[in-house]
Amino acid sequence: MDLTSSVFARLSRAALSAGLFLTISSTGALSNEKCQQLENLARQYAGVELTSLQKQLKRKLVAWYYKNCGERRSAARG
Repeated sequence: MDLTSSVFARLSRAALSAGLFLTISSTGALSNEKCQQLENLARQYAGVELTSLQKQLKRKLVAWYYKNCGERRSAARG
C-alpha cells in the first residue's frame, strides 16, 4: 500500500470512528445535529471502499440513523 492510500485509509477509519462516537454520545436534543453529521459523512465517503471493520461500523451507524433520524428523513422526502 502506498503512502497516499495508507493516509486515506487512516483518515476514513478516523471519520467512521468519529461517527460511531457521535452515535454513542448522542441524546435527544443533540440528535438532529448528529443526524446532519452522519449525512455529511455519508456524502463525503460515498463510493469509498471500506474494510470489513469499517463496514461493521457503517452498519451500526446506519441502524442508529434509521432509529433516531426517522422524522428528519420523512421531512426531507417531502
